[in-house]
Amino acid sequence: MRARGPESGTQVTELECVSSQANAVHTHKTELNQTIQELEETLKEKEEEIERLKQEIDNARELQEQRDSLTQKLQEVEIRNKDLEGQLSDLEQRLEKSQNEQEAFRNNLKTLLEILDGKIFELTELRDNLAKLLECS
Repeated sequence: MRARGPESGTQVTELECVSSQANAVHTHKTELNQTIQELEETLKEKEEEIERLKQEIDNARELQEQRDSLTQKLQEVEIRNKDLEGQLSDLEQRLEKSQNEQEAFRNNLKTLLEILDGKIFELTELRDNLAKLLECS
């Protein structure tokens, strides 16, 4: 073994210092690599989330279009329904008018039959009276 002189002690200290710095740099590099890896994973997750959100936006747009289409169809059906309700109301009024006219016609027929029965009775009496006159003469 060689004896160490003051110069070699300084060199050892310098080497220890450089080694310590190298270890610190290596540790820092490892931490940076780990941080980079974590950031890359976070970035990947965020990109996946962005894609998912884009799909949700597309789905929401499609649902909005379907909703708009259904709203338009509903409005058309409501208009058609009002039209049909108007037609139904008109038909109900016409039916009621027709029923009233039919009832009035029946009442007129009954009155006419009663008058006719009275006239037939009068004619029968007149015939009978004429027949008696013929027998008496």
